[in-house]
Amino acid sequence: MKHQIKEGGIILDEVRLKDELMARLANELDRPALQVIDGALSAVLRNYEVEKRETGLSTDVISFPELEIFIGKMRFDNYSSSTINQYQRFLTDLLIYVGKPVQDITGEDVVECLNYYEQVRQISASTKDHKRRIASSFFAFLHDRGYIRKNPMATVDTIKYVAEVREALSPREMEKMRIACGENIRDNAVLELFLATGCRVSEVVNMRLENLDLQAGYVKVIGKGQKERIVFFSDRALEYLEQYLGDRRAGAVILSSRAPHQGLKKNALENIIRRIAIRAGISKRVFPHLLRHTFATRALNKGMPLPTLSDLMGHSSVETTRIYAKNGAGKMKYEYDMYAAG
Repeated sequence: MKHQIKEGGIILDEVRLKDELMARLANELDRPALQVIDGALSAVLRNYEVEKRETGLSTDVISFPELEIFIGKMRFDNYSSSTINQYQRFLTDLLIYVGKPVQDITGEDVVECLNYYEQVRQISASTKDHKRRIASSFFAFLHDRGYIRKNPMATVDTIKYVAEVREALSPREMEKMRIACGENIRDNAVLELFLATGCRVSEVVNMRLENLDLQAGYVKVIGKGQKERIVFFSDRALEYLEQYLGDRRAGAVILSSRAPHQGLKKNALENIIRRIAIRAGISKRVFPHLLRHTFATRALNKGMPLPTLSDLMGHSSVETTRIYAKNGAGKMKYEYDMYAAG
């Protein structure tokens, strides 16, 4: 018979106790160690009943134990640090704004907070819906674990919006950006790295020289879910990387130009691409993910099979890659130039 855990008269199953413990250990231990502890706890707790004792101590620090447990579970599930930070920031704002225990939060409370974000912070409808999805995952977790009796998100509708059509850079725009790099070796290396590999900006941030083989023309990257894959360099990218790296053989691939020359973070890489586009006179917003989109679109236009492209981009499903196969103005222009232009 499976034993249960008592907390102040409320019956909890062993999963919730493990959630709380894992949340406390998530910042101290790596995933293999957490998995060992998780398995050991599951075996041991079957034979015990545990009752939580209130200490009577209080604190003036704002604390959201259910949120800490949820974030700990995200760390255990190997979510990226940027995703975890995004979830933690919004959910903290939500809980502070509503000012109620999680058990008492209603769908109307969540909608009011989302409307506040939209009006005061002037977020788009797509961003608003993204925050709704963050709240949904949080409250679904609490409901599944028994922290709340009702899921308030059951009454919160999806926020409708028109998805932005993202057009890849045209060959002319890519050439203008290359010209705008001028003699700046780092700018050239960064631009060609994104265009040649289709990497996510987080993957370039974490790219290490120890995983790079210039002679073979590839680098190992760690993508979403800590999945490792190989991406390849074009001849142009290799040329600029060799010039940029010089004799360096360890550490981050792209460094700050200022001492102590540490690896560049996400915002710094985004700023490099944005400034190149401004110098090139490109009016639309250009950012690393658009270069990833450009890589995929060009590969498909040239006939690369979807499964191959999916592997190169680190997609978990070919269906994710398939969005790049949809006809857009860029694809039609490419095929016009190939088949119809005189």
